[in-house]
Amino acid sequence: MLLLRRLFLVPSASLLSSLLLASAPALAAEPSAEAPKAEAPAAGLKGFELMLRPSFGGAPSDSPVKFAPQNGVQFQGDPGALLKGASPWGSGFVGQASVGYRFIPLMSAGLRAGFRRVSGSDLDDGSTNLSRTGWEGGFYLRLYPAAAAPSVSKYVDPWVSVGVGYQNDAQSFKRRIATSNGGNVQGDVSLDHHAISVPIAIGVDYRVTKFLSLGPSFELGVNSPIAGCMSTSAPGFAGTTYCSNAEPGKNFVKAETYLAWNAGLDAKVTF
Repeated sequence: MLLLRRLFLVPSASLLSSLLLASAPALAAEPSAEAPKAEAPAAGLKGFELMLRPSFGGAPSDSPVKFAPQNGVQFQGDPGALLKGASPWGSGFVGQASVGYRFIPLMSAGLRAGFRRVSGSDLDDGSTNLSRTGWEGGFYLRLYPAAAAPSVSKYVDPWVSVGVGYQNDAQSFKRRIATSNGGNVQGDVSLDHHAISVPIAIGVDYRVTKFLSLGPSFELGVNSPIAGCMSTSAPGFAGTTYCSNAEPGKNFVKAETYLAWNAGLDAKVTF
């Protein structure tokens, strides 16, 4: 009997040892829990880009469209103080928006548009209801120098941009206008400055989240004239329009180059 027990116990112990040894490698081969993935350095610095820029700005206080007769041209009536160089214009609201694509963390490009409205004071020649508005549309290229240093761009995203586009600067007012029969009538006068605009801007955006940045910015635009036009109208009379790039207006209407500036805050989303 004792011999039978020994014969039974020895194989059983050997079998148990073999099972334990075989299971140890299987347990060791169990996959470990995945480590959290590190955030990509370019997260929030590539992709579609949207920016809004509410700001305050202005331009020279006189009109870029002026009365400047040449070649001995005679002009009937008084063109008014504004056309002769008066300075009634102040500063006002400027709103801009852009949409584009940030191809790499260092550069983006796209479309831009803007609107501005400034205040105006009445003139001593009787001109009233002065109004000046402008709108623009074009392209931009924006560079982000700090994107080359991830330790910096993680917190701030400074930029510089340059653009090119079309700008329309429209001024209007009411005043007495001379008529062909020797009298005068209360009429409407509008001055339109058509220009190629080259805006240059800088800004420092603080990264509120991975995708949203906020910060101050400043822009200076150079507006080179395509043409300047002067139009008049009055009830019961035919209206007139003269432009600096066509006869006969080119002999007495002049369009000038001028600078426009604005400063404000921008909100930028990149996704």
